Parts: sequence; C-alpha cells; structure tokens
Amino acid sequence: MKKAFGQTVRDLKRGVNKKVLKVPGIEQKVLDATSNESWGPHGSLLADIAHASRNYHEYQLTMGVLWKRLSDTGKNWRHVYKALTVLEYMVGHGSERVIEEVKERAYQISILSDFQYIDSSGKDQGSNVRKKAQSLVALVNDKERIAEVREKAAANRDKYRNSTVGGMHRPSGDYGDKYDYEGRYGDRDEGRSSYGRERESGYRDDDRNSR
Repeated sequence: MKKAFGQTVRDLKRGVNKKVLKVPGIEQKVLDATSNESWGPHGSLLADIAHASRNYHEYQLTMGVLWKRLSDTGKNWRHVYKALTVLEYMVGHGSERVIEEVKERAYQISILSDFQYIDSSGKDQGSNVRKKAQSLVALVNDKERIAEVREKAAANRDKYRNSTVGGMHRPSGDYGDKYDYEGRYGDRDEGRSSYGRERESGYRDDDRNSR
C-alpha cells in the first residue's frame, strides 16, 4: 500500500514537471535515475541517458542535473551516490565528452571521498559515496580500463540490437539486466557491480527521503 502510494506521488510529480514546469524529458530521466528512492536506476533508464549524451543539447541538460546532485549533502546521500553511478555508466556507454568533463572536474568528485552521513540507525551511508567517488576518479584516469569498458559496452549494444525477444528489441547497454533485476545493483549471480567489485549495500535500508 505504502509503495503504491509512493509510486502515485512520483507519477504526479512527473506530470507536474512535464506539463506545468515544462521540464525536458531527458532532465526528468536524470532526476528519476538519481532520486532518493532506495533502489538503483534501471538499466533501460541508464541506457537512455547515455544515448542522449551524444546530443550536445541533451548532454548539457544531463550534466547540469548531475553536477547539481553531486553538491547535495547529508540525508540526500542517494542523490550523490546515484549521480556518481550515472556518471560511471556514461563513461563506459556515453559520449567521450563525458570522460573529458569528469577529468576536468575530478577535484569536485575527489572531495566526495570525505563525504559523511550516518543515518538514524547508525549506519554509515557516507561510505557508499566515498567508495563510488574514489572508483570513478580511478576509472577516468585509467585509459586502458576505459577502453576495455567501452569496448565491452559497444559489443553488448551490437549484440542486443540484433537480438529480439518476443518480437521486441532488448534495451541496449550491458547494465540492462544487472540493474533491472529486482531493483538491485550488481550481477544476479555474482552479487558484484558492473566493474567486478562488491556491490554497495546502501539501497536496502528503510531511510527513504523525498526527491
């Protein structure tokens, strides 16, 4: 019941954003992908955002939302963590200009290595942000790793583009299955994130905040 009510509220907010505030579609997708909900962004949503980064105007809108999310603090730690997650995905699947911009603003991301937030149950949720920030900075400074990730992503896009299930194309991007599976991060079998590390556990708690 509570979950259904929450979904209704989110749908109403999206409707207001679209019809009243005239929020562009790509901005709404980024807002959804970096919300305060206790589950990660779906693979299809990440794939849409990465694809949009190849359009300069939509790229600017996307990055504007992400950098704003990265400036959040405290109880909005999920905004920060998910924005880092989206950036990490875009490095592997989006326009190469994402890599350059993240490198140029690496200092802003590095600061998040000191992010602090202890939730009401005493759990250190800030550790999720700290680890993800360190991981992203390491990724964009490793040319070989970037090349490997992007090569794998391109191969998977080609594979999914040419495959059909029930007459419908599967979403592109190798995060599709991993992020959609039960709303959790990581591979369903190995319990690891996209680059082989142990997935963070921060999305399973009950500390749900509004957007």
